[in-house]
Amino acid sequence: MELNDLNEILSMGEDSRHQFKQNITSQDSLAAEIVAFSNGQGGYIIIGVDDRGKIIGLTSEDIHRLNQMIANTSTQSVIPSVNVSIQNLKAGDKNVMIVSVPAGLNKPYNDNNGLFWVKNGADKRKTTSRYEILRMYQNANFIHADEMTTQNTSISECWFKI
Repeated sequence: MELNDLNEILSMGEDSRHQFKQNITSQDSLAAEIVAFSNGQGGYIIIGVDDRGKIIGLTSEDIHRLNQMIANTSTQSVIPSVNVSIQNLKAGDKNVMIVSVPAGLNKPYNDNNGLFWVKNGADKRKTTSRYEILRMYQNANFIHADEMTTQNTSISECWFKI
């Protein structure tokens, strides 16, 4: 991402593909963001920016800490693990970190707490609906309705002859 691209995104505000964070200190919070983007269309977590799109910046210590946290979180706190990419960008005299989270190939994803997160506009929400989770499995082609077992039935009950 180039600085012009970043400025355009910041001027438009948060949406389903862009999340702004001043800083991240919680691995659980980061995992929830990565899971939500992976269960959706993917997107960017832009760190060093407030909710209004103003660049606050990160220190070099923040960048070092966040690099380690992101690597650990994406591989150890997201199930299955996700390969994110990180880009550090200089905006004037301020540092911004851009975390690119791909749309997941192995949906649904959950965090270490067993929670499934999805994007809901610019926000994320946890889902506990088994139907919504089942639909994510179906959309990922892991479950097919014609292959699901039906209890207390037999092939002799089919309306067609094999």
